[in-house]
Amino acid sequence: MTASAMIASILLAAAPQAAQAEPAPLRPGTVAIEPVADPAIPASARQTFADAVERALSDARFMALPATSRSRYIARFKVTRTARGAVTAKGKAPGPGAAMGNWGGAIAVTLPSNKQQLRGLIVTELEVELVLREGMQPVWRGRALTAQAEGTQADAPATLASKLASAAVRGFPAQQPEALSIP
Repeated sequence: MTASAMIASILLAAAPQAAQAEPAPLRPGTVAIEPVADPAIPASARQTFADAVERALSDARFMALPATSRSRYIARFKVTRTARGAVTAKGKAPGPGAAMGNWGGAIAVTLPSNKQQLRGLIVTELEVELVLREGMQPVWRGRALTAQAEGTQADAPATLASKLASAAVRGFPAQQPEALSIP
């Protein structure tokens, strides 16, 4: 084999490898936050989660822009809540009450107690998906979930949104194969 034939065969062998471009590394940029419409989640709770996702993405060096802007990414998020049985939780005693009617008035005072009440166990999951606006291709997804007793402070939308959003985005840019479970 001549030297020119060897060089040609080496170049031909290297050509297919050069044609395969590596995907660009995922890096922060501008982002618009979009909730996935779900009538089961009240609008006020969706906004609470949208604000929490925006804060978490800002912590990951993204710059949030209004939804109508031309951002590099779109962050779509979905919140799901599922009942998974019942647990006991400390009961919240109602405060003092008073009533007035046609036949007189009444006042009631409830003394605090450490009684346990049976409450529903609710699993809340937040999924955040980054979509590259150009081509609308999903490029990253993060998920987090938690189980809380229904009606407790830990089950309040502001509490849930803050801890689930930060947990879902915490691992960016690494891909998460499964949802992170948060206490």
